[in-house]
Amino acid sequence: MAKEGYVNLLLAQHKNSKQPGDNKQMVNGRRAFLEQGHYQPLADAISEIFKRHLTTLADQTEVSFFDAGCGEGYYMDQVSQSSNQVDIKIGFSGLDISKFAVQKAAKKYPKNHFAVASTFQLPLENNSQDTVLQIFAPSSELEIHRVLKSTGIWITVNPAANHLYEFKQALYDNPTEHKAEQLTPDGFSLAEQLNVSFVMQLTEPDQRENLLMMTPYYWSATAEKKQKLVDNLQQFTTDFDVCVYNKQ
Repeated sequence: MAKEGYVNLLLAQHKNSKQPGDNKQMVNGRRAFLEQGHYQPLADAISEIFKRHLTTLADQTEVSFFDAGCGEGYYMDQVSQSSNQVDIKIGFSGLDISKFAVQKAAKKYPKNHFAVASTFQLPLENNSQDTVLQIFAPSSELEIHRVLKSTGIWITVNPAANHLYEFKQALYDNPTEHKAEQLTPDGFSLAEQLNVSFVMQLTEPDQRENLLMMTPYYWSATAEKKQKLVDNLQQFTTDFDVCVYNKQ
């Protein structure tokens, strides 16, 4: 166990690079951005879904919540804070492939459990989780199905059609809407689907740069275009597709 309180379960032969996942600069930028509350409506929507699910588990004395791709732990903490009035013991745990992110998460949220590991090899027992959260992270549907209890739910968050469309307008000559094929994963049924969309005003250049670092555009755009975006854009549209699946 590391001094920060997490465990590293990502073996060398399972790494595609020396330090997989987000680097220290990206992790710091994302934490700064999220903790300023810019994505609060999304955190609130996730928390509300989990609290509703808790009402169906009233006969249980302990409940487990797992974040597959937890980053620096922001969303897990938001869910934890929103449900701390519930008279049920809730165990929060998560993993990320980025060691830098997990270090930050474990240090700031010592009551929760964290591991450096792959979402394609979850270090969890079969049928052990009441809720699995997955935000903008790849995973194995088989693994999610394996670790969920029969009454468990899987919450996914993905970009919808107009997510950060202003970035595309600034970076590409012919921007197009993001179109994701919405297929219900094998072994699951779609229980709920909602759209969370809102407009942000980011008045400070460092806020805009932190947001840019949270996206793939940071790596695909030229330095000149990125700087122009950070200097000039102030309004951004968010558009999230949130799905809740039941295990079949």
